[in-house]
Amino acid sequence: MVVYFYLNYFIFVPKYYHEKKYAAFILISIICLVASVKIPDLIITNEDIHNALKAQNPFGFRNKGPRPQPSFIMQLFIDKTAYQFYLALSIGILLKTSQYINGIEQDMLKSEVSYLKAQINPHFLFNTLNSLYALSLVKSDDAPNAILKLSSIMRYVVTESSNEKVLLKNEIAYITDYIDLQKLRLTSNTEIDYSVTGETDGHKIAPLLFIPIIENCFKYGVSQTEKSIIKIRIMTEGKKIVLQTQNRKVTRNISELEKTETGIVNTQKRLDILYKNNYNLEISNTEDYYSVLLKINLV
Repeated sequence: MVVYFYLNYFIFVPKYYHEKKYAAFILISIICLVASVKIPDLIITNEDIHNALKAQNPFGFRNKGPRPQPSFIMQLFIDKTAYQFYLALSIGILLKTSQYINGIEQDMLKSEVSYLKAQINPHFLFNTLNSLYALSLVKSDDAPNAILKLSSIMRYVVTESSNEKVLLKNEIAYITDYIDLQKLRLTSNTEIDYSVTGETDGHKIAPLLFIPIIENCFKYGVSQTEKSIIKIRIMTEGKKIVLQTQNRKVTRNISELEKTETGIVNTQKRLDILYKNNYNLEISNTEDYYSVLLKINLV
């Protein structure tokens, strides 16, 4: 029972029960149950039982004879070993499931904290305000529109991003405003190739999933002196949405690279929680280029 309990706790429950491979889990449990009931019969012989009864009856009182043995199927329900097995099975499932749920809650909390921290990047906000200040000094006609976009971004982050799901078209509008504001600080050395294709109406998505990936493009691919191009594609195909980004790596700052890796890890954790088995994330990180391909089934 002890051996079965630990096998069930560390292997069977996490690898089969929690992965929803119920048929395999039930089959394994039945095999283990049969083994648990039969193994004592193989270890303890009739002679052992006779000697034990004799030890319990040293004065030679007449025994009424052996009781009729129940069928093997009945043993699976009434045998003491079977009860111990069901107890080990139940405790293993409950303990591991409790641990599993606690782990998910911890991941959710960590992911939520990272997600909230990433909602407004301070550097982006400072750069945008500096750009707006520069536009206001020269009384540029672009200043009012830029202020409107910043206001729209702040409103979206404060009001809608706390929801479990948001309209895809609103998420894309937020991304578009974000990219437009990033352009304010860019020189002619950086080219932005951004496009949205496919139908966006009628779809919902978890908020701010794409922005850490897009943000990385501007961390890696913007330079005041080197030529670079940032490509961002958002495509919808039925209930599937695809984000594809690519940028030339012109930033070699180690701290920035570490922040980028952390952002990707946090994004992947959110994807695991929100779209488990319904997404595919491919990252290509070469010496010169950084590319991301993310596909999500909007179920």
